[in-house]
Amino acid sequence: MNTPSSPPDLPDSVERLAASVVGIATRRHGSSGVLWRNGVVVGNASALWRASSVSLVLPDGEQVQGELRGIDGGTDLACVTFASGAMPVAERAAAAAPRVGDFVFAVGRKPSGLTQASFGHVGAAAGEWRTWRGGRVDRLIQLDGGLYPGFEGAPVADASGQVLGIASPSFSRHHGVVLPVATVDRVLEQLLAHGRVQQGYLGIAAQPVRATLDGSAVDGLLVSSLASDGPAARAGLQVGDVIVKVGGEPVASLHELRELLQVGSQVRVLVSRGGQGHELSLEVVERPRSHCH
Repeated sequence: MNTPSSPPDLPDSVERLAASVVGIATRRHGSSGVLWRNGVVVGNASALWRASSVSLVLPDGEQVQGELRGIDGGTDLACVTFASGAMPVAERAAAAAPRVGDFVFAVGRKPSGLTQASFGHVGAAAGEWRTWRGGRVDRLIQLDGGLYPGFEGAPVADASGQVLGIASPSFSRHHGVVLPVATVDRVLEQLLAHGRVQQGYLGIAAQPVRATLDGSAVDGLLVSSLASDGPAARAGLQVGDVIVKVGGEPVASLHELRELLQVGSQVRVLVSRGGQGHELSLEVVERPRSHCH
């Protein structure tokens, strides 16, 4: 990150946050992580991908073995569990809405145990977005510069030391991105429960269209193909149907459809077939690898 002017009590804020930061060492990579819950460290998936073993370097220099519990390439988040002892959980600014120009800092830890810090500003801020890997991120927080080596997975905090999120170098060539607290909390629940983020699957390919439903113009998704063994085909959905609502909610885009597909749920789907409304009941299953919706 770029070097800004800093608040006078910044060293104290860095020291408090550093007490919750660990170094993460695998056979091929060193990165950072932060104690998000008792015994649960959050870091970057890209730093821990296919790691067969994970060592954690604690603030006091002790090295302990961690268990990689799950990774999500879509948001570049990973979680590692270990016996945390007396380490404090990082203080988080869950409801923060950072603005462009706000001062921020990151704290990392080298595999040697050395604490390091980096200082900068928020370079861009906006609402919800999707990564190029398909992950949903609740808020865009982009730094005004890139991340130094070893800061992958480091917590990024405001001037008071409240954590805004986790740093990732994976979604921009020149700027670090901060994965906000709300995204970390949501993804962490799934990683601890399933080892991955479950994504709903109907077994269709579809595209946005303008259609007619019982004489009225509506937006929806035209079904262009069906997996023969998918939930949609089993429920009677047909190629040429236009999906108008799922669970009573309108769906005019693939993004809206994805948000309504909760794995394990039974949903009512309203379609326009030849301009007439038909309602079907579909079971949402987990998306198989290499499939879409």
